[in-house]
Parts: sequence; structure tokens; C-alpha cells
Amino acid sequence: MDPQLHEIVDLAQVDLAMVYLALAAPVLGIVIGAIVGRLRHGVLYGIGRGLAFGMLGPIILVMWRFYRYMVRYDPATGYVGLHKMSVFALNVCVFAIVGILLGALYAKLIARRPPQPAQDTNQTDEESPGN
Repeated sequence: MDPQLHEIVDLAQVDLAMVYLALAAPVLGIVIGAIVGRLRHGVLYGIGRGLAFGMLGPIILVMWRFYRYMVRYDPATGYVGLHKMSVFALNVCVFAIVGILLGALYAKLIARRPPQPAQDTNQTDEESPGN
């Protein structure tokens, strides 16, 4: 008796999961950012940061589609991208560049200070420095 072997997860399922991730991540980022921002720095600040992190979902989808296209197998032409060193090198370069750019962008986003509440400027002469 020869059991029929099949994949546990196929590419169509992974593609669908990636689309769901790309759609859900910005929404989740906004919601979580608003909640955390409300507790810490302000709702709008939190929404902005949450959306910025949520946009990783669509970026991951684009990178996944790029990777799938590069390593595809085309039986009509005999193209097998997974077997080519140039495809591997291009994938490494593209993913490294995108990673570096995103790292720099998110480092600036994290390092940015939240808006500070307005200071009370009603000082008397005794309280002002220099007197």
C-alpha cells in the first residue's frame, strides 16, 4: 500500500496568509498604537508609530512576491531561478538593502521624542533664572 504524500502547506496557502498579514498589520498597528499611545504619549503619536510598524505587513508581502518571482520554475522556458547564483546574489542584495533602509527608518522613528506637554511660562521675577 503506497500512501499518497502531499505537502502540509502549499504556496497558495502561504500567499493567502501573506495577503491577510498585509491587510491586518496596518489595522492592528493603528489599534495597538492608539491604545499604547493613550497610556503613554498621546493617541495621535501612538497611531503614527503603530501605523509605521503596521506597514511592515505590506512590505513583507511585496518582498515575498519578489522572492517567489525570482525563484520561480517556468516549465515552458526551463527557467529555474532557485538554481542560479545570480538570483541568490540579487535576493541577498535586495533583502539586505531593504533591511538596512527599514532599520535606519525605524531607528529614527524610535529615537524620536514624543510631543511634550506645554510648560507653564507664568513665572514671577523671583522664580526666573538670572535674578
